[in-house]
Amino acid sequence: MVLSMSTKQRLFLTAEMCLGMGSIMSLIGKLFSMGLTQTALKAFLVWWVPTVIFAFGYNLLVATNVTNFLIRRYTRDLTADEQQKRGQKIRSWTMIVVMCFSMCTWGLATAGAFPGMSITAVLIVWARSFVLAYIVRGLFVKPVAMRVMLRVVPNES
Repeated sequence: MVLSMSTKQRLFLTAEMCLGMGSIMSLIGKLFSMGLTQTALKAFLVWWVPTVIFAFGYNLLVATNVTNFLIRRYTRDLTADEQQKRGQKIRSWTMIVVMCFSMCTWGLATAGAFPGMSITAVLIVWARSFVLAYIVRGLFVKPVAMRVMLRVVPNES
């Protein structure tokens, strides 16, 4: 595990995470809403690139700023080691929460699903997406992204 990353590494990892999570979660969302059909696969392929680009842009412009604000706010008056540990925890949880709920909302909005959904249904979809995103990120996307990032953009020390 990399404790501190260069800007190049963080940007590369962000792109990988957006590609991996955007692709997998978008496909899962289509399969849940439409089933395993040719129409679902076509809809996934049509929205795949815009979804990944939106995720990357949103991550850089919004999620990163929210995360950095929270890290600055909640790591004051700590030693450098404690700041790094707490900062990593804050970054991990903030990113998954902000990105999961915003990207789930993006998927529902682009599919035109909101007018026909009750608040309860939206909350259930958000909860299901969060649980799935946590599992997908932890078991597959993040470990693979970290390995690839360390090979492509090695530490500069």
